[in-house]
Amino acid sequence: MIPIDFDELAAVLRRCTRLRPAECSPAQLKALMADHRRHTDHSLAEKVLAFDGPQRIALSAFVLQAQARSAWQTEDGREAGPKAAG
Repeated sequence: MIPIDFDELAAVLRRCTRLRPAECSPAQLKALMADHRRHTDHSLAEKVLAFDGPQRIALSAFVLQAQARSAWQTEDGREAGPKAAG
């Protein structure tokens, strides 16, 4: 279980949209949150930075799932196939 609410998780997922799937390791997400702390939402970043190893792994899995889900949707949210890499 990760100790953030749904809105906070959504904010983290939005922040991670610029990542490629290969960049979603727990360590890389921790670095992203450290950067996020300096630039935007200090309190959320502090929460995520306090995650232990299993919590960071769970967050990494959520990010990867969100990326996979978005790859199967069109711009208007309809189901499609994987978006072309590019």
